[in-house]
Amino acid sequence: MNISQEFRSPLEVRLTMTLSPEDYRPRVEKGLKDVRKNIKMPGFRPGMVPNGLIRKQYGLSILQEEMGKLVNDHLMDYARQNNMDFFGQPLPVLGHEPFPNGLEDGMTFEFQYDLGLRPKVDLLPFQQSFDKAEPQPGSVEVDDLIEQWRSRYFEGAYPEAIEAGDRVFLRVTPSEGQDLSDQGARKGVTLVALDEIVNETLKADLLGKGKGFTGTLTPHDLYGDQSEAIAKGFKLSEGENLDPGIRFEFEVSNILREGKADLNEAFFAKVFGATMDEVEFRTRTEEFIKAGWDQEAEQLLRYRMMEKFFDEYPMDLPDAFLRRLIKDDKQGHDHHSHHDHAGHDHDHSGHDHEHSGHDHDHANHEHEALGNQYESFAKQLRRDLVIDVLLKNHRVEITREDLLLEAEERLFRQFSSYGISPEQIPLRKYAEDYLRKESNESSVFYNLKYRKAEDILREQIQTVSSTMDYSTFKADWNTIFAPQS
Repeated sequence: MNISQEFRSPLEVRLTMTLSPEDYRPRVEKGLKDVRKNIKMPGFRPGMVPNGLIRKQYGLSILQEEMGKLVNDHLMDYARQNNMDFFGQPLPVLGHEPFPNGLEDGMTFEFQYDLGLRPKVDLLPFQQSFDKAEPQPGSVEVDDLIEQWRSRYFEGAYPEAIEAGDRVFLRVTPSEGQDLSDQGARKGVTLVALDEIVNETLKADLLGKGKGFTGTLTPHDLYGDQSEAIAKGFKLSEGENLDPGIRFEFEVSNILREGKADLNEAFFAKVFGATMDEVEFRTRTEEFIKAGWDQEAEQLLRYRMMEKFFDEYPMDLPDAFLRRLIKDDKQGHDHHSHHDHAGHDHDHSGHDHEHSGHDHDHANHEHEALGNQYESFAKQLRRDLVIDVLLKNHRVEITREDLLLEAEERLFRQFSSYGISPEQIPLRKYAEDYLRKESNESSVFYNLKYRKAEDILREQIQTVSSTMDYSTFKADWNTIFAPQS
């Protein structure tokens, strides 16, 4: 057995492996014996099928299988013994035929595989200085937030009886005996402002009434002939229609009144959980706003810090190898089987000139899509390589417990957003179930790895405070984090 190497580029090496009969024959003979022990064939007792018959029927398939195992095992061992830090696994060389004279016992065969090597990353001390914005809230921002809190903590928000200016929750149900075919009429709750109700009689009937009051109405009574208002109020799906004259039974399920809480100690205590006067309340409100803005400023700082860090290492990659690796993965090829690969490639080569113009257009689109996909993949791969070296240099390891805690934190935020108290659910069990999905585990692992790298670099950099108004800061923040329309 002989293996040689040829560097096609600094990060791409071609391995050529030659197998002589002495290399593969012992394994083939063992494979034939194993088959003979277990094969069942009519007319022969188990284990007594003639060797010649076994060899004739199974010899070539066992020969091919055992050579595949030999190639895979020894190429990987050779790469490791020669300190080749490679991506994925070897890919068979396109166009190379290991069986030019057919497949037959006693012949010498040559296999060729390409490897993509990882670039070596040597990190230097990250001694950088960054501006950190410190947006300052003013009286306008403080007043705006206080007004929001006054609306939220208004005690009369859900009164007993309807008054002018209130909004009313109406539980509506289509009346019986109507032809509702092709109508989006269904049971539900609609919220309507009393002053905007079109039917004056209905408006007068509701005035002064409370929860539980019932009656009948039509969509026209509420919204007139405004189709968009009817669709929104009755929650119609796209394409659904609702005849404005269809009658509904209704019941007042709740009343919403807008108002403002008084600026007093009771209100201050509801907001901050402590008794204080108005001066202290405004001071605490300003600190509350600034704390939130500081989190955004830190997020922006860390983003720019990491981008600068990544820019320090614009490394080369084995692009040709990785492009093929992505393409083969996308097409679902089996990299372990050289023979399937070679056969597939040769099958296509005979039909290149028969492709129609439509086929060429499709190939061009696929090539363009693969190119865009590769650029994104390569960018992320470079970042992963740098982060991995950074964590290794600082002896940072991510354990299973780390992943579970991170998953618990993610689920905690999710459940809290739905108003579910985390104490009511077994977070650890949910986290374990969540990580069983490979995509979830990968996402949690990368987020955790990225944040640990951030924390390491954050301790190394220097920051210079830069005071500014919030609108200027937010415009800067939005260029990076705001959703793109």
